[in-house]
Amino acid sequence: MEELLNIAKNAFPPISGSEKVKGLQEEVEILWDKWGIPHVYAKSVRDAYFTQGYIHASHRLWQMDTFRRLISGKLSEISGEAALLGDKYYRTIGLHRLAKICAKKIEENKDSDMYRWLNAYVNGVNLGIKKAQNNPPIEFSILDIKPREWLLEDSFKIISLIEWGLSSWNYPLEVLREHLITKLGSEKAKQFIPLFSEVNVSESLGSNAWVVSSNKSESGAVLHANDPHLPLTCPALWFLIHLNCPELNVMGTSLPGLPMVVIGHNENITWGLTNVTADTIDLFKLELNPQNQNQYKYNGKWIDFEAIEELIGVQGKSEPIPHKVLISKFGPLVDYYEINLNYYNFNLPGKYALRWSSFEPELQNNIMGFIKVNNASNWEEFRNGIKHITINPQNFIYGDVNGNIGHQHGGRIPVRNYGDGSKITPGTDEKYNWKSLSSFEQLYSNYNPKVGFIYTANYNEDKAPNGLLIAQDRIEPFRQIRLKKLLQSKEKFSIEDFKKFQLDRYTEEAAELLPIMLKYLKSAKISEEYSHFITILEEWDYHLAKNSIAGTIYKIWHQKTLEFILTPLIGEDLLETFLGSRPFNLKRILDSYEKNENELEDILLNSFKNTINFLTDKLSSDYKKWQWGNLHKLTLVHPFSLVNEDAKVLNIGPFKIGGDSNTLNNGSFDPLDNYNVVVGPSYRHIHDLSDWDKSITVIPGGQSGLPFHRHYKDMIKSWVKGKYIPFLFTREAISENLEGTLRLIPE
Repeated sequence: MEELLNIAKNAFPPISGSEKVKGLQEEVEILWDKWGIPHVYAKSVRDAYFTQGYIHASHRLWQMDTFRRLISGKLSEISGEAALLGDKYYRTIGLHRLAKICAKKIEENKDSDMYRWLNAYVNGVNLGIKKAQNNPPIEFSILDIKPREWLLEDSFKIISLIEWGLSSWNYPLEVLREHLITKLGSEKAKQFIPLFSEVNVSESLGSNAWVVSSNKSESGAVLHANDPHLPLTCPALWFLIHLNCPELNVMGTSLPGLPMVVIGHNENITWGLTNVTADTIDLFKLELNPQNQNQYKYNGKWIDFEAIEELIGVQGKSEPIPHKVLISKFGPLVDYYEINLNYYNFNLPGKYALRWSSFEPELQNNIMGFIKVNNASNWEEFRNGIKHITINPQNFIYGDVNGNIGHQHGGRIPVRNYGDGSKITPGTDEKYNWKSLSSFEQLYSNYNPKVGFIYTANYNEDKAPNGLLIAQDRIEPFRQIRLKKLLQSKEKFSIEDFKKFQLDRYTEEAAELLPIMLKYLKSAKISEEYSHFITILEEWDYHLAKNSIAGTIYKIWHQKTLEFILTPLIGEDLLETFLGSRPFNLKRILDSYEKNENELEDILLNSFKNTINFLTDKLSSDYKKWQWGNLHKLTLVHPFSLVNEDAKVLNIGPFKIGGDSNTLNNGSFDPLDNYNVVVGPSYRHIHDLSDWDKSITVIPGGQSGLPFHRHYKDMIKSWVKGKYIPFLFTREAISENLEGTLRLIPE
């Protein structure tokens, strides 16, 4: 263990003193505050981005390398055959090919600011990699590998990774619908999941963001809050940073591997992001030529697939494994989908192509868009930046120092010729293909609404603004309902109010559904031994806190009811596959049994008995130990711990926490993974625009990705307990909270 600690500590970069470095034009000063946030003071944007790359590589190199390997389909090179299926999946989707195309476009114009800025960032990363060669992060030492050079295309892989994660939640539902129709027929299938109309899906990557105007703020200035709900990883997805130079003064979250700030504020404006949950992916069923499997029918003719041979290196094998990718006019042929990092075969007859809005690669425009947002000083400049953004659509929630607030969609949404994207589409003719991608003018925009506040929790209340269909599948509205109620609860709000909102675990879902379930349960012939549990549920205040017993009973009863109804109809395998993503609306299913109350009573009684038995076996015969946090836990898992018990020392946690996917304080869990929390607030910020130094933030874990570093996990307890750290902006405030000052001097 001592040797391990020494290896880890040798990789810690300095935070004080001075370093001579190649690649800088002028001296840069980095003020490290005591929470591990670097405040970069440079004399040009180019040097600021160079330094950002250097800092990212110094603290998050293993994370950056893992992400580019994942996207490139190269995890098998270090993990062996266990990662082969995932590598084949990502080689097929082809995000690495998109990244290469976008990098080539940038490199064609080396006189552009975009190339100079991106190249400066890449050079900064490579300086960090060079310095890490002798004392690399512990993961590289354990695997006995050297980090390779960072390329421009690697930065585009990071964009595509995040975007794919925000996009790919939807198309597995098309596979599910196809299975339901096959097993049950169209009419019966509609009972469980709508086929041609709106469906609310409980689980996806969501987020909360809201803003109130100066008239509704106790400070007399705009108040702004954001907490994007993303996978809770080790280290955290985000890295907090402050970039200051004559042309730029911006602070917020960054993604290791990319320059710029993604969510944050400058001297004049603040912005936050949530996923629009637009349907940007469709599956198309192809007709293959029975005489030639390398051809498919399109417009009445057999045409050839584009074939790409991918060679996948696998640790322990002397020769790479060939993997053939076939690409149609719709996109690549796919036969797997991903849910919670697990890969599942479609298990459907036929062949399917996947079309995604981002297969028309313009990733470079997104960087330009965010750089413009970073520099914007008003609403028009802000929108002008968003015009460039082509990623999976996001809600941009805006506020400025002049008291203005706004909501702007950014990104592109498919405009379809056929169908609504909810089911698999025929792929034999161009008439089934998309008509176009949306223009910026078609996207939702709202500036200074009369109510004085704006909010989003991923549920699109305006389903089709300007006639544009966002998606037939939408996130459940419960977080949206709760947030609206809270924003209507007072005339004026403070930072303390916004804290309570971000930490709120009231479940509107249970408040709506539990009384219905209890009504039928009480009508059933229930024995005396269960009456006490009914009382516990009736007295519940619907706050899904970690110490809630009623909340535990409700959550498991909800699951067991779905299992009781669906298992005999669709089979255990299909139900388990989708149980973690929860696409089934239990209220809708129960409503379909209204005409047969006796059957509904029997269903709820039997599932309730199953619930009590499950909790007794899983937790204890003493119901007082059935607290939600005893089942519902968060561990930030280092990947090494999945294959080596001793490596659990690199994990952060476990922690007992409350909430679920439908509470504002999100605690989305996977029932297939022992109810462990997998998605939650990946970052929280609250800004009072009367004074940027009043800003507060927190991330789950810490700033550094270096195990045993003092900032590896120093924020996690604050995150779990609902506490925050200062997010200081002025040099004076930063200087009063210094951990070190590092000067980078051009060599």
